[in-house]
Amino acid sequence: MKSDKVYCEYIISCIDKVGRFTSGMKREDFLASELVQSAVILQLLLIGELSKNLSSEFKKSTDLPWTQISGFRNRAIHNYYELELEFVWFAVQNDLFPIKEAVSK
Repeated sequence: MKSDKVYCEYIISCIDKVGRFTSGMKREDFLASELVQSAVILQLLLIGELSKNLSSEFKKSTDLPWTQISGFRNRAIHNYYELELEFVWFAVQNDLFPIKEAVSK
């Protein structure tokens, strides 16, 4: 089993990739690009999966909604074609920076 530090580094890497994939994009650009949508959703899935491996002590020490983070992964895997892309875009714009900030500490 890897340490929390390693999982946090993986999560940061995923967030950085999403940042590169969506750099300079507007909502309309994201909604029009299946390629970027797929790449971003994969990274969000990975973040959700990686978060499941973090220790409960680490999760308690951060103020993040870990259940929702891992829950996104479950919903996306089991209902991929029902994902609301507006929700994905909102998450990219609003949720990733706080996650990165928390796991960077």
